[in-house]
Formats: sequence, structure tokens, C-alpha cells
Amino acid sequence: MTTWVIPYVDQDLDFWEEIHERFGDHVREVYFPLLQGQFASGRGRQPEQFLHRFLRRAPLPKAVLLNPVVLPQPAGRIADEVVSTLMRLQDDFGVRSVTVTDPTLARIIKHALPGWHVTASVLLRIATPMQAWLVQGAVDSLTVDTGLVRDLEGLRALRSAFGGELRLIVNEACLPGCIFRTQHFYEMGYGQEFPESLCRQMLEERPWLRLTGAWILPRHLAYYDGLYDLLKLAGRVTLRDRERYLRVLGAYVNRLPILPCEIGGGPASPLEPIEVSNEWFESTLHCDKQCYRCSICKLQYEQALRALRGDT
Repeated sequence: MTTWVIPYVDQDLDFWEEIHERFGDHVREVYFPLLQGQFASGRGRQPEQFLHRFLRRAPLPKAVLLNPVVLPQPAGRIADEVVSTLMRLQDDFGVRSVTVTDPTLARIIKHALPGWHVTASVLLRIATPMQAWLVQGAVDSLTVDTGLVRDLEGLRALRSAFGGELRLIVNEACLPGCIFRTQHFYEMGYGQEFPESLCRQMLEERPWLRLTGAWILPRHLAYYDGLYDLLKLAGRVTLRDRERYLRVLGAYVNRLPILPCEIGGGPASPLEPIEVSNEWFESTLHCDKQCYRCSICKLQYEQALRALRGDT
């Protein structure tokens, strides 16, 4: 049975009770941003009308995000306050799991709170066996860099180098090697509002790049058997609607048909309700990601658009 990590969205308790009733056996934890006014969570401001009720009463394990793309100060300077904050979350709400971007902070937390489960954020961008080996012992889990999600050989190498758990995000649409990624997540973590898509112009000029993003449809999960321990659903913004959230989670848990535009993957996702072939997706798992000299994804995109329009 596949185990999932899923995002907190600001819904009332009955929503989380329904999640527990329908998918509780599949859910390892629900991850939520650090409460406003404390350290940056690494994500933009979100509604939190129901957050305390969720933390106190929702019948699901919780995990906190403490993963800005860079820390505002050296880890050693803020460590005591970070640990105190985490201890309060543990005492008040039973939280014992945290995601971080800084390896030094991860080691401090592991030493100070040995019962906690520490995960390396996808923003740490771990994509090579050497990187995975270097964080060994500092974290219990690592979330694989999105640039590696469509690289089976790279995933196998990472699996061999890291003795902990590997997490794959299934519905994030970030482009491989995105040149805007660091600034995007900096603005998301420290800005007052959710940032606009920085890759919009690039995608308007080359819309077929949306097929190269780090997303996996439910029917494609079979290609990854043995290469992950946990699957992660993204979508704290895109899945705020409760029915969409339930539909997307249900599709992934039960491996039901869903289109790329329906998975809640964000602004770099395919926008049109297009179909893609399994043969094309499998080819992306073994390609060299040198899109400037390849036309396979461009041709797949154009073919899918013609099929959508009913062109012959």
C-alpha cells in the first residue's frame, strides 16, 4: 500500500475527518506551514482560519514546514528559538515531524529532538548520490529534487546512496533546471503575497515545455515501483477547493484516470485538457533533458492539441 504526505489547506474539521475516513490508512502526515509571525515556512502566506482547530482535533498526523529556500540568519544563531518553537508544537499539538532546507539546522534538530522525524525539503535540491550521502544521518527522509522526477536512472542511483526514505512529489509542475526557481521560492517565502509565475513569458513562448514539468499521473506511478517510500501531493494553493482536493487525492490513491491539467500542479502545468500517451511519458524517463535539441515533447504537445480540437 502506498503511503502519502498531503498538504494542509484551510478547511474546517469535517473536511479532515472525511480525509481520515476515506484515505486515513494511506496518509502518513498532513504538512502545514509554520504559524504566521514565527520563522518563515518557505511558502507564501495562506489562510489559517481553521489551522488551530486542525492542529488540535484533526485525526491525522501532522508535520510542520520550516523550509525557506535560505535561512534569514546562520542556523546556529536561530537554533535555540527554532527548537523551542518545535517543542511547543510537540507539547501543544503532538507534532513530531519537520521539513527543513538547511542541513546544519537538520542536525541541530536531530540532536535536540531525537524523537522527531526530519525531512530534507525539495528546496534543498538533492539530485545526486553525493548530495544524498552528505545528508545521511542529518535527515530521516529526503524529498527528491523535481529535476530528478523524470529520471529513473538518477532515482536508482539516489536510492543506492541514501539509507533513509525517499519522497517523490507527484503533481508539482516545476520545469527541470528552471532558471527562476530560487527567486520564485525566495519571493514565496519572504513576500507578503503569493508571487506571480516568473516563468510565464517563457511558457507563452514555448508552451510545450509544460509537458516537461515534474508531474506524474496516477497511471504512471507503476514506472516508479521500488524507487520511493512515500509519495507527496503538493497543492496548498491549487487544491484549496475541497472537492478538487478530494478528487485529486482519490485519483492518486486509487490510480484513477486524471488529466495533466487537473492535478493541481500550479502555473507551469499543462493548461488545456489534453491527453498524453504512456509511450511519450516513458520516453521522458530515459531522455537526457536537453530540450533545446529534441522535438519529442513539442511534437507530443502539438499532437495532443490537434486531438483536442478534433483535427485530423
